[in-house]
Amino acid sequence: MGKNKFKRKQGESLDERKKRLQEAAKQTGKNDKKKDAKPKYTLDQLLDKAEECIDKFEYEMAQKFCQRALEMEPDNVRVLETSGSLLIDLGNIEGAKQCFGRAVEVCPNEGYSKYMNLGQLFEGAMAVECFQKGIELMLVEKEKREKEEVAAACGGSGSETGVTNRAISEAYLSIAEIYMTDCCFDEDAEEKCRSHIEKAMSQDTSNPDALQLMASFLLSKEQTDGAREHIKKSVSLWLPEFKASEQPEASTSAPFECPQSFESRLAAGKILIEVEEHELAIEVLETLLEENDEVVDVWYLIGWANHELGDEGRDSARSYLNKALKVYRKSKCEDAELLKHIEELLETLGTGDDVMDSDIDPEDIDDADDNLTESEEEEEEEMIH
Repeated sequence: MGKNKFKRKQGESLDERKKRLQEAAKQTGKNDKKKDAKPKYTLDQLLDKAEECIDKFEYEMAQKFCQRALEMEPDNVRVLETSGSLLIDLGNIEGAKQCFGRAVEVCPNEGYSKYMNLGQLFEGAMAVECFQKGIELMLVEKEKREKEEVAAACGGSGSETGVTNRAISEAYLSIAEIYMTDCCFDEDAEEKCRSHIEKAMSQDTSNPDALQLMASFLLSKEQTDGAREHIKKSVSLWLPEFKASEQPEASTSAPFECPQSFESRLAAGKILIEVEEHELAIEVLETLLEENDEVVDVWYLIGWANHELGDEGRDSARSYLNKALKVYRKSKCEDAELLKHIEELLETLGTGDDVMDSDIDPEDIDDADDNLTESEEEEEEEMIH
């Protein structure tokens, strides 16, 4: 069929044949252009590629995929949210606000994640408003999921959504933290803060962050007993499993990833010291040393906690505080209050068997650390473990 259109027709003049062939050639060229114009990737494929690049920190390539997706569908919610997430990673906060804000305009009553992102980007009352709308949509999705689960149990086909009790709990905590910081002088800020922490705990009773934030709140109200109860319960939800995973017999099983961030565990350690749970504070803080042994606060807090144990912790306190002093100088930390407290604690302990570093020039610290003796390295290894 394809070749017949170029075959000379009966009774056709030379000019007529040339004209017919020219028209056929034009049409073939148009068809080829249409084929060439077909996009290499679909919109979803572009966004999948962009998200894959973001996960790999390949931001330049991710930008190209996002830009192509925006050219195809500038008001597509997924395109806007993916672009917004990329801009956050690139530090372009205003650009991210515009992307998520446009997503809200396009689809205000479906999809909670854009509101959660805006809540993180804004401050004060505006952030609270974003989180509240996000929670509202989360609860709607959760209710829908629960109805589908009932239908599935009765023979229907349920579907899984991304909403979890933990996510809702964390959103309530975000609002509570705003009332502890940006909006702390607002009317009824204290009551609103407590109310949202309670909602977070109610939504997910096993959320360590909710219990820890309540401990922090109660401590600010000088309710030490309540703070102690909540922080101990918070730590009990993750520390035993973490310690068990560190045992030799657990090495063959799947690795246990601590659910609490470095910053969260550091804050927990501080609270435990303040409520005089010093031994538990040391256990929590020691989980941080294997991850990063160059954070002066960790060495300082473990040293302080040992100091508060009295005679039984004196030697350990001296070792940790001397290490804190060394890391402080090496990292060129400028927290004068921290340095002052380290030196005060060391002064109460005396030099003991350790040598104070007060006469060492800060410029020599890097060289000194690079040339630790074998015994010093073993001592530090023992402290970490």
